[in-house]
Amino acid sequence: MLIKTPLHLTPRCVALGSKYFPLFWLATDPPILVEGGVSAVAPTALKQMKELGLAPPQALILLHEHNDHVLGVPPLKRALPTLDVWGTTETVQLLSKEKVIESYRQTDRFFTKVLKEHGEGKEIPWQNFPSILSLDQDSLPPGIQILPTPGHSPGSCTLFWEGEGILFVSDSMGYYSSQGKHFPLFFQSLELYLESIEKLRALSPTILILGHLRYFGGEEVSRIFQKSRDEALKLVEKVKRSTEKAEEMVFQAIHQDELVTFYQKEVIQECARLLVRRALEL
Repeated sequence: MLIKTPLHLTPRCVALGSKYFPLFWLATDPPILVEGGVSAVAPTALKQMKELGLAPPQALILLHEHNDHVLGVPPLKRALPTLDVWGTTETVQLLSKEKVIESYRQTDRFFTKVLKEHGEGKEIPWQNFPSILSLDQDSLPPGIQILPTPGHSPGSCTLFWEGEGILFVSDSMGYYSSQGKHFPLFFQSLELYLESIEKLRALSPTILILGHLRYFGGEEVSRIFQKSRDEALKLVEKVKRSTEKAEEMVFQAIHQDELVTFYQKEVIQECARLLVRRALEL
């Protein structure tokens, strides 16, 4: 199912911001946000929270370190000074590097431009990145569980709200486009990616929420776990058969739908190179 913001995924979970880079407000005690989005969607998310009468979140949980999931942190922190921002050790380390932040700043300009063109965001001045805290299970609201799920990236983790049966996987199971196509995203390690999928499947969530565009419920959930695993293995076999044309094949396979618009071509080309490299490591 496609996310449209704002959207009550359940009475206690609301999708905010942009459907392409959503943030999620959870009515935990105290309330928290999940995912950081990009800067252009932060004003929309803040406005939606106010209009819906949602209590200010006390913490923001980052589920991995990639730019399209963390660039909303500075404006959110500025608007909500008491907000604590949490991430894995790998995420904290990466976001403390000046060169990384500068490259992210350049990318954020691109995201802002495209989102404005599609009526999904607002341009705001660049703000410095605040300090990110290392995730501490004891500091999280009751009922919230954080699980390391590497494979997509070293800092990837997922959040399971056991009482609600909701699992937030970000990009740990790949990308499902607006047209229903699936693109595996095992940039760090195929083996770890597959292990993470199995770890998450064992939780038996009733609602599965991805990092972009889509969420799944009911009987769809088990099907998506299997499809995510199957599509990754299918891509590996295609790479091994393609030999010297593998990178172009993978690029053409994933440079589709909204990924053509919302991500720079060279970024998708680098994704293709990484996928081929990881596929051949198995």
